[in-house]
Amino acid sequence: MPEATVPPRRTPFPILDGMNIERLSPILFAAFGLGYWLSLWTPGFPGDWAVKAAPMLLAAGVLCVRLPARLGVPMTIGFVAAAAGDIFLALDRHEYLMQGLLCFLVTQLAYSVAFVQRRRPLGDRLEFRLPPAVYGGVVLAMMLPGLGAFMLPVFVYVSALVAMAVLAAGVEDRPGRVWSGAVLFLVADSLIGIDRFIAPFAYSEIVIVGLYTTAQFLIFTGMLGLEPTGHRQTNRP
Repeated sequence: MPEATVPPRRTPFPILDGMNIERLSPILFAAFGLGYWLSLWTPGFPGDWAVKAAPMLLAAGVLCVRLPARLGVPMTIGFVAAAAGDIFLALDRHEYLMQGLLCFLVTQLAYSVAFVQRRRPLGDRLEFRLPPAVYGGVVLAMMLPGLGAFMLPVFVYVSALVAMAVLAAGVEDRPGRVWSGAVLFLVADSLIGIDRFIAPFAYSEIVIVGLYTTAQFLIFTGMLGLEPTGHRQTNRP
């Protein structure tokens, strides 16, 4: 009697069956991100906020499917929150700045929850952990005279950024994409504070969005490479 044929495992996204989603998703992420960044050089177009949010939602969906729950759930929350923050800032980066930054605070906290799951001692890799901590302290000190009533929220926000970058140093076997992305995230968001509380600079939105999108791309692709696809089901608690 012939053996029954086991059907191939299907992805939760039927349209992607037969495709290598791990290879396709970074390309789509980069295409959406580059498309929105290029649109900043133009007057814009209706619905550009959706283009800005698209790569973050893509990353959220892919990581939710590909990573074990202890990593996938917080990373999904982080990227969804980032998409919400992107929408706020794309609609009006001045009017909705606080709402956007609150969303990004959720992103940083969620990423930190995922990063700490790797359980590497904080005393390790100090050469990677100390530079973002020092940078964050210097930027905070520079902003201090102009913060006024924003002192507490800015302190909390910068602290969360620094914590995320410090914890990112312990995620990979050797700090690479995830750590580089977290540091770029810190730099990009610090430029928002510099532009608002120290001195506005030309093309600030173009510079900040470019750094931020690159940071998220590095974090996404770095986390995507942590867990072999085939091990997802066995590793999931």
